[in-house]
Amino acid sequence: MKQEVFKYNGLFVLESGAVLKNLHLAYTTYGTLSKERDNIVWIFHALTANSCPHEWWPEMIGEGRVFDPAKHFIICVNMPGSCYGSISPLDVNPETEAAYYHQFPFFTIRDMVHAYRLLQSNLGITKIRVGIGGSTGGQQLMEWAVQDPGLFEYIFPIATNAVHSAWGKAFNASQRLAIEADASWLNQADDAGKKAWRLPEA
Repeated sequence: MKQEVFKYNGLFVLESGAVLKNLHLAYTTYGTLSKERDNIVWIFHALTANSCPHEWWPEMIGEGRVFDPAKHFIICVNMPGSCYGSISPLDVNPETEAAYYHQFPFFTIRDMVHAYRLLQSNLGITKIRVGIGGSTGGQQLMEWAVQDPGLFEYIFPIATNAVHSAWGKAFNASQRLAIEADASWLNQADDAGKKAWRLPEA
């Protein structure tokens, strides 16, 4: 297993028009790329996970498992906006020399895929045997497969959707409202939004 950070030196333009000068992606790889470069498995994590699928998907990753590092070259990237190594609200905005916090730009699923394609190019990958991901990860997988139909040999979107239902939108909205109801949410601090969840000391 190798954990690395890909740093993009160009300007990264989001769908919103916002421009990032410090795009970086944390990613984890397992196994060895074959000479034919035909054994790549790209795993997309769900909203709150990280780039280490052996931690949250041990039934699928490892010796003798479905995705075996002895056979496959496995890649998983931490999605932008996460707190596990990729660019996020806690990173320093080079324009202000202070953390982004609430000024961090909104990343769409398409923006995330555009970022991954930069890493793909950097790694010299032209074909991915298997793409697999659940929930938000599945959405990213489907978007990428639409953008580049010839890239993936097989795709496995799990527990995901191309279009949210009204019920799904309402469910997500209720979660956002719960977070925003925390009085500490708008604080310009690393622990904003966490104080309401701490248990009182005995």
